[in-house]
Amino acid sequence: MNLPAQLKLLVIDDDDIDRMNVERMLGKSDAEGRDYRFVMTRSKAEGLAALQAEQFDCLLLDFRLPDGDGLELLAEAAATHLRLPPTVLMTTLNDRQTALKALSLGAQDYLVKGEFTQAMLVRAIQYGIQRDQLVQERDRLLRELQAAIENIKTLKGLLPVCSSCKKIRDDSGYWDAVDAYIVKHGLATVSHSLCPTCIRQMYPGMADKIIAATAAEERRSNPSTPG
Repeated sequence: MNLPAQLKLLVIDDDDIDRMNVERMLGKSDAEGRDYRFVMTRSKAEGLAALQAEQFDCLLLDFRLPDGDGLELLAEAAATHLRLPPTVLMTTLNDRQTALKALSLGAQDYLVKGEFTQAMLVRAIQYGIQRDQLVQERDRLLRELQAAIENIKTLKGLLPVCSSCKKIRDDSGYWDAVDAYIVKHGLATVSHSLCPTCIRQMYPGMADKIIAATAAEERRSNPSTPG
């Protein structure tokens, strides 16, 4: 998936040196020529206010903040249905449980301060954005699938049927035979046979034998057919 030529980053970190290091690492552009714009905040409250006011491509979030921590911010955003941009948590704690907790709350990556390089930071930002794009695409496809399922339910619940020839009208206004309609909408695979009533009308002298033979053949081809 393609990334924008310019990325707008929100940095939530109360440490002046750490904020300067992030800005220095990324500079005005990376090795691919991608530009970065920064919005710097120092607290959880300032960061949440910025997230509510603007759109960002990525969030670089410090773990320790003066009015809470990064995990609390992630939890509050989830509780209030505030959609966060792809988030990279940055902390001095090299702790696996903290990392797992951050990921479970929606963070895309976890970097330990003093240990990550420029390349690691750029990769975390870019991979986070790409994973977020994949999640959004997945959610879009799921919504479309759900809408299609609901449409099928509607079609199954109310079908305009001709009272004379028994054809069914589709959404485009065309009238199809029942079997053609079922196949067109992917509702089932159709096979053809005669019902017992029609067999008796068409073959009155051989009806019982034909009905018995037809039932036996259906059981062989589909063992779940009632006996």
